[in-house]
Amino acid sequence: MVRIHKNIVGKSLVGIFFLTTSSAFCQIDIAVNSRLDNFVQESCKISYNEITSKSVTSILKYEVFHIIQETKNIYDEKEKSVNEFIVIDNGEKVKRFEHIKTNTSLPKLTSYIREDFTLNQETAPVFQSMLDYIYPIAEWKPDKREFFFKNGKWYFLRDAYFRSKQGFEVSVDPKGKITHICYKMKWDEPDSK
Repeated sequence: MVRIHKNIVGKSLVGIFFLTTSSAFCQIDIAVNSRLDNFVQESCKISYNEITSKSVTSILKYEVFHIIQETKNIYDEKEKSVNEFIVIDNGEKVKRFEHIKTNTSLPKLTSYIREDFTLNQETAPVFQSMLDYIYPIAEWKPDKREFFFKNGKWYFLRDAYFRSKQGFEVSVDPKGKITHICYKMKWDEPDSK
């Protein structure tokens, strides 16, 4: 029994030693940390802008923000690097919108839609505008946007390659309440207008 106790105590002490020595090697001197913070503050500028567009506020439950991060004067270069993010604040956590890859189901986006919003002929342009804010089309791409309703689904075209249309497919119930949103890289020909 004493032997088991010594073994447990010995292993615990070795574990504590490794934890304290490894964290000691990772700590940065306070003065160095302050200089690094100053360098980052001088080189980076971050701005948060709430998107208050009627299309965003009338369709989504939560506030949406456009974050711009500018990095400049790195390696004495005059150009600046700009990163942009569109995020949503659900009141507990800030999250990015789902990343679109190939055919992508978007359950989070679907859950962010207000319960009282209905998608119909009058609100489809507003929905298209909301998509422009949260999933902007790159400036270098030609404007291929259009929308239409067919076979119980709304289609919001965002891009096209060699006659293949890409965009959002939005399923609605008979009253126009959105039940599912997905991004499709290629629409079936019967779905197209």
